Amino acid sequence: MNRSTSYKTKQKEALLSYLKDHVGSHVKANDIYEDFKMQNKRIGLTTIYRHLDTLVEDGLVQKCFVDGIAGACYEFLGDKRNQDDSFHLKCEICGKLISFQCKELEHVKSHLLKDHGFMVDSPKTILYGTCENCSRK
Repeated sequence: MNRSTSYKTKQKEALLSYLKDHVGSHVKANDIYEDFKMQNKRIGLTTIYRHLDTLVEDGLVQKCFVDGIAGACYEFLGDKRNQDDSFHLKCEICGKLISFQCKELEHVKSHLLKDHGFMVDSPKTILYGTCENCSRK
């Protein structure tokens, strides 16, 4: 039995609802905590981290470290739940983190393994640059 389905609380349901409302986005535990605080929802930061860890273990949420300073970001996987081959793009202007899949990068990943004996960890791979919105400005 998954830990996330072994018990349900109003706090866990509120967190899951929040993550589903932010599908496609990467959020930080502190941001979730602040949003809940503004909505007068009493959910402690430790509780948020505990539930996020459970959701990560169950494969519903992906945990991503962008750098060694900012802490972890969390993304609700939804329909992407069983896809572990996503990469990330990080906009250096607005800070947006985008998950994506790309056949071309999968070819590079295969090449690195076959010809160089190097296995790329796709979910931890982040390419830095400028997003489409910031490029237009």
